[in-house]
Amino acid sequence: MNTSSGFLEVIAGPMYCGKTEELIRQVKRAKIGKGTVQVFKHKNDVRYGKDKKLYSHAGISFDCEIIDKTKEILAKTDKHTKIIAIDEAQWLGEELVSVVQELLNMGKHVIITGLAMTFDRQPFVPIPTLMAMADKVTKLSSVCMLCGEDAVYHKRISKRSKINPLENDPSLVKSLKDSVYEARCRKCFRKKP
Repeated sequence: MNTSSGFLEVIAGPMYCGKTEELIRQVKRAKIGKGTVQVFKHKNDVRYGKDKKLYSHAGISFDCEIIDKTKEILAKTDKHTKIIAIDEAQWLGEELVSVVQELLNMGKHVIITGLAMTFDRQPFVPIPTLMAMADKVTKLSSVCMLCGEDAVYHKRISKRSKINPLENDPSLVKSLKDSVYEARCRKCFRKKP
């Protein structure tokens, strides 16, 4: 059994802030340093296809494993893997907190990306809990699509208003583009689409 206590890093922020790009940068760097890495993404992330790759909005990619349920991470984790990276963790729900704790108990370095808040500025479970547990938190911001200032929010501008922001909605994920969501600063968040 690994005697290390593990390390948890959370990369959070609104949409379009570069969370996945930062995750890919870190795992590529770890691979250069001969680190053993496993990367996971939720099956709902089909923004750039259904293949086994993470993609950033900037077009950077990295191989990954696709999961449906949170417990699959533990089942698929190789005992020799040092770094576990999980992209778009907000889709995995509260169960992810106990899975991450198990990975930390195994001595893994866990890197997680996720939306800190929903499109209506509510905490997006489980990211706030994971941020509180983390050894390191990197909070990124986007560029406001209305005024160009730093954007700490994203706002849904689609006309589909009867959607629960806490439920997965693959139809919105597939159509993830500026016509559905926009990065917004604090001031411009209040403005109508």
